[in-house]
Amino acid sequence: MINKRIIGVINVKDKIAVQSFGFNRYLPLGDPIICAENLNRWKVDEILVHVLDQPSYEIGPDFELLKKISSLNLTTPLIYGGGIRNKSDAQRVIEFGADRISISNILNTYDYFEKVQEISMNLGSQAIVLSIPSIIYKNIFYIYNYKEKLLSTDNLIKVNKLLSADLISEIILIDKQNEGFSNKFNEDLLKKFPFKNINKILFGGISKPKQIDRLLSNDDVAAVAIGNFLNYKECAYKLLKRKIEYSDVRK
Repeated sequence: MINKRIIGVINVKDKIAVQSFGFNRYLPLGDPIICAENLNRWKVDEILVHVLDQPSYEIGPDFELLKKISSLNLTTPLIYGGGIRNKSDAQRVIEFGADRISISNILNTYDYFEKVQEISMNLGSQAIVLSIPSIIYKNIFYIYNYKEKLLSTDNLIKVNKLLSADLISEIILIDKQNEGFSNKFNEDLLKKFPFKNINKILFGGISKPKQIDRLLSNDDVAAVAIGNFLNYKECAYKLLKRKIEYSDVRK
């Protein structure tokens, strides 16, 4: 059986931790280092640092931020996503203290397979998570391309190729439209996502204990990732843990 987890997400934009709403509107939270320190102290199962503007600027990962977080000597496993373009970037992210990497925009490059294959051969597939911003439109599952600002089904072919080659360990299925809003995750994303035999992390619009229970009850859902609602209230994770009934979530 999958070990079910709750992941704390820190969205970072312009060096500041932010509350994000659909990745369109942002409110400042403060220092991402303090957010990481809090999540580590509250003993979430993993921390995902999601740097939103690195891919747009095409300047690679935020190594300065990673170095500062690494200096905290976290006991909580760390996933880093944002600006990872190739094997070299991925290797340095791990060297700067991340336990795993989250990749996304690589999927939009012509040589995506070769890049992911190189990273996987170097780090191992268990270190790679594929982040997929998703939208249901007219009852069809689409992957959202942030760079081109369009919906696509073509990238599903690429995802299938990566999965068939066992190059990644998990998929972060992001509800792009409902990210940041309370109790809004569109469960049709999970139903319509065509690949069942891969562990999934669900993110976007997840906040309520009964909702979390229901999502984690799916056999292929390994974790839920929560951003705004863990950072918004002191010790929110502990409050959620007390209310969640699902026995595989870490006590």
